Amino acid sequence: MKAITVFFCFISIILYGQIEKNFIDLSEYPNKHILSSLINETSAVEYYKNYLYTCNDSGGKAEVYKLNSSNGNVLQTIKIKGIKNVDWEELARKGDTLYIGDFGNNLGIRKDLTIYSIKLPSDYSQIIEVPILEKFRFIFEDQKEFSNQGSYQTNFDCEAFIYYKNKLHLFTKRWSDFQTTHYELDLKSSKIPIIAKKIETFDTECLITGSDIHKDTLYLIGYTKETAYVWKFYDFFENKFFNGKAQQSLIGLTGAVGQTEGIAVTDNYIYITGEEMNYSLFHVDPTLYILNKEELN
Repeated sequence: MKAITVFFCFISIILYGQIEKNFIDLSEYPNKHILSSLINETSAVEYYKNYLYTCNDSGGKAEVYKLNSSNGNVLQTIKIKGIKNVDWEELARKGDTLYIGDFGNNLGIRKDLTIYSIKLPSDYSQIIEVPILEKFRFIFEDQKEFSNQGSYQTNFDCEAFIYYKNKLHLFTKRWSDFQTTHYELDLKSSKIPIIAKKIETFDTECLITGSDIHKDTLYLIGYTKETAYVWKFYDFFENKFFNGKAQQSLIGLTGAVGQTEGIAVTDNYIYITGEEMNYSLFHVDPTLYILNKEELN
C-alpha cells in the first residue's frame, strides 16, 4: 500500500498545485468493517440516534436496514409496505422521518422519479413492516428529452439528496461531464409531479453518489474509475451551497476502496459506505468506513 500512498502524493502535487486539497487513503484506514451480503449493494447511509440506516439500489428489496454504528452489523430489517425498489439510491432525514430516493436513472428515461417518506420505528424487532407516509413524484425542470441515449450518457441521473431548511436538495450524477447540478424540491408544492428547480452547477470532477449536511456544511461523495472523493462546502448563503468555500478530499483508489456511495456526518465521525465492486482485476467487499471527523477538516 506504500506505493499507493506515494502515488497519491505525486498526483496531489502535479494536478492540484496550490489549490487546497486533502488526502486520506481509506484502503489503509484502520476503522473499516466488511458489511453483510444482505446489503452488498448499499447505496446510501443515514445516521439517527446512534444507528445507521442503509438500503440497496436497483434490484434490491423495498427494505431499509438499521445498522450498528460501531461495526455495521445489521440489527433490523424495515420492510416498506406497498412499494417497489426501482432504483433506491439515497436516504435523507428530518427528525424521525426518513426520505427514500427512488431516482436512480442511468439511462435518463425515467418519468417515475419518486421520493418516499417513512417514520423510523422505535420498535427493536429484528423484522418490522411500516407504511409510507407520503409519496412525492417529481421531474427535473430542465429535462426535455427522455429518449434512450445509451448507458451512462445522461445528466439527469441522481444518487444524492439532503433535507435542509424545509426543502429537499438533489445533486445529480452527470455522466457527460462529471459535474453535479443542485436542484431544489418544495415538498409543499401542489403540482404533480413536483418540479425540481435548477439552482446551480459545480465541477466535482467525479460522479456524485451520496450526500449529507451537518451544521451548515454540505458533504458530497463520489468517484471516477480511478479515484474516490469527498467534497465539503461551507460558508455558503441563500441555500446556494456552491457559492461559498469548497474543499476536496481524495479518499483512495476506486479499485481499493470500492464504489463509495453513502456518507453520513455527525459531530465526531464521518461514516462512508461502499458497495461490493467487481471490476476487471479488482474486488472490494461492501464496506463501512468510520473516520474521525477531524481527518477531513
